[in-house]
Amino acid sequence: MASSLLGLALALSFQADPASKGDACALPKALSEALQARFGTSRVLKAADLFEDERALFQKEHKGACPGISQGRFFGAKERPALALVLLDVEPKKNLRLVVARPATSTWIFFEADELDPGSTPVAGSASPGTFTDLSKSITRTTATEVVTLAGYETWQRVYVWNGRGFEKLELTR
Repeated sequence: MASSLLGLALALSFQADPASKGDACALPKALSEALQARFGTSRVLKAADLFEDERALFQKEHKGACPGISQGRFFGAKERPALALVLLDVEPKKNLRLVVARPATSTWIFFEADELDPGSTPVAGSASPGTFTDLSKSITRTTATEVVTLAGYETWQRVYVWNGRGFEKLELTR
C-alpha cells in the first residue's frame, strides 16, 4: 500500500499545474519554486529560444515536447525518474546550464552537470544504457543506467553519465 501511494505521489509531482497544461515546458509548482530559490531568474529553455532551423528540426522530431526538459532514470533503473533541465539565465549574459533535478521525499535535489557558452541552443534528451566513447579524451564508459544527452543540432553531442557522485561529460562529436 505504501509503495502504491508513493508511486501516485511521484506521478502527481511530475504533472504541471492545471493552468499550464498546454505548455510542454511547464514544471510542477514545487520544482519551479525550488529552481527559483536555487537559480534565481533562470528558466527552462523553450522552442522559441532555438534558432529557426533548429526549432523546425526539433518540432519535426519531437512534436509537442520541450527542448529544455528530458525525463529518465539517470540514477538507476530502480530509482525514481529524474528531469534533465536546460536552464537559460534571463540576465544579459544568457548563460545556459544543464541541471538534473532528482525528486526526494519532500523536495528536489539538483546536480549541476554542465555550463554552456552564451549563444548555445542545446536540446536535452536521454538515451538507453550502453557504452559511450569520448572522442576528445579517448575514454570509454559503460553504464547500466539511462544517460542524459545534450545536442546542438548538426554540430555537437554530449552524453552525461552518472558515476555515483556526479555526472561525467563525454563529448561524442565536435
